Amino acid sequence: MRKTIEYKGVEVVYSHIGVGQPVVLLHGFLEERSMWDGYAERLSSEFQVITIDLLGQGESGNVGYTHSMEEHAAAVATVLFTECVEKCTVIGHSMGGYVALTLAEKQPDLISNLALFHSTTYPDLEEKKKDRERVIGLVQRNKSVYVNAAIPSLFAEDSRAGLKDEIQRVIDIANGFSDQGIIANIRGMMARKNGTKTLKEGDFRKLIIHGELDAVISTNDVKDIAALSNDIRLEIVPNIGHMGHLEAPEKCFELLADFCRN
Repeated sequence: MRKTIEYKGVEVVYSHIGVGQPVVLLHGFLEERSMWDGYAERLSSEFQVITIDLLGQGESGNVGYTHSMEEHAAAVATVLFTECVEKCTVIGHSMGGYVALTLAEKQPDLISNLALFHSTTYPDLEEKKKDRERVIGLVQRNKSVYVNAAIPSLFAEDSRAGLKDEIQRVIDIANGFSDQGIIANIRGMMARKNGTKTLKEGDFRKLIIHGELDAVISTNDVKDIAALSNDIRLEIVPNIGHMGHLEAPEKCFELLADFCRN
């Protein structure tokens, strides 16, 4: 069911299906809540599933020219309070993982389980920030050129030929976003804080799912993060990149569904 709330004068759009313990699915950069449709439908037989268009993406509006992770987390919290959610599992893909960590820092009592799906606790290094500044320039000059090049690179090279239709759908979705929304989210990712302490010390169950061939998130980084605490479970899925829900949908669903259940 499509629903909306108002946050700082703009509409935030989300979907809410199923009954049971709440599971919140947060999409990544250049994505929208529909990336979770298949997973949400299957999970809804056991859980109450909430998928949210983060600020500046999907059908949700822009609240400025920088969407900080704190701003995203506050919008997500507003949705959850509206739905009377007291405790939930939060699964965040890529940028959605940064939002999930921020939500866990700001509203720790809301979180029972937290999964980082192709995401990291680490902030951008200076080299990455410079690359993001370059990307902002590309978006300002020609958004479609950037999107058409960036999306395929999220997939493992050997996956691309067999996933042409799926890749094109992601491209089409991202090309529908405003320049302002894309740039505001890039700036927000650049400014994000280190979430390692939140993950390490948080009083909730923890899972990291990582693609062996992910060109966005370092395998060494996620191994280092997982080694910080015995209660951080790490699953490295072989032969996939940054888009496990499309590259290995059954394997990743099984891992996430099992995490939600236990």
